[in-house]
Amino acid sequence: MKKIGEAILKHERFLVTSHVEPDGDAVGSVLGMWHALTALGKEVVACLADPVPLIYRFLPGSREVRNEIPLDFTPDVLIVLDCSELDRAGKIIDGIDLGSVLVINIDHHDSNTGFGGLSLVRENAATGELVYLLLREMGIPLTEALGKCLYTAILTDTGGFRYRNTTRRSLQIAAEIVGLGINPGEIAERACESYPLERFQILGKALRNLRVSCGGKVADFFVTQKMFNGSDVSPSIVEGFVNYPREINGVLVSVFIREKAEGRYRVSLRSKGDADVATVAMAFGGGGHRNAAGCVVEGELETVRKRVLNRVCEVIEKGQC
Repeated sequence: MKKIGEAILKHERFLVTSHVEPDGDAVGSVLGMWHALTALGKEVVACLADPVPLIYRFLPGSREVRNEIPLDFTPDVLIVLDCSELDRAGKIIDGIDLGSVLVINIDHHDSNTGFGGLSLVRENAATGELVYLLLREMGIPLTEALGKCLYTAILTDTGGFRYRNTTRRSLQIAAEIVGLGINPGEIAERACESYPLERFQILGKALRNLRVSCGGKVADFFVTQKMFNGSDVSPSIVEGFVNYPREINGVLVSVFIREKAEGRYRVSLRSKGDADVATVAMAFGGGGHRNAAGCVVEGELETVRKRVLNRVCEVIEKGQC
């Protein structure tokens, strides 16, 4: 953390990014870092491969996030947040000469590859927490705008302070941020309770195909491109769908499958307790945390479903839960 702080103070031009299809932790962490670097007088560009989801556009600075790197901008430092591997940043890294920039890796995934010249990786913590601790270590003043971004990152990654990564530290950090003058109830409403109607229309269709298997310990459902009915809504509208089946009594693992393109599916996995879904995701070339992971699997929908569910049931039957 000290070395990262020194590197930030030493350099002047920064590109800050995160993973494709960004969630609340990704967006909040990127914007929090953008606010901090801007306050230091640095030249900084925040850039994501996909647009900021509509529900997070209330965050201060969200309009400054670009989807392409400016042609006249050459960074000294690339800060990659909430990515287990560099490729997760998508097209953003395609326009970077990685041999001429310092790559700083700040992340919390169990499967992080340790990429970059400097890395700060701590499991069981929202990336927003790590950004907060880094900025506090550097003595950077924390503003209300910056606090809103990092609070949103922590709130969403911990499932509203309900998941296993909710710790004494995360609650302390959240309390300190609230002390900056933010309204936690307002942020929770904006970040968790302000979805468009289309989200629930699609959710209704998806829940019709909900199935339970492996003795009631696994629940899965899916969304196909047809379920979007040709609407212009972003795929990010289904963010968080995977969490609903976790609320079913007896279910240890929830599996949500989203069709990205014909024959290509994004699989999201969530679990309770000690059920290790990261091992499932890694078997298909993905990764993540013990209780939250994902991967992309190619094939016909029902075949993909069976392959993933068979692997999940194997993990459960082997006692890896």
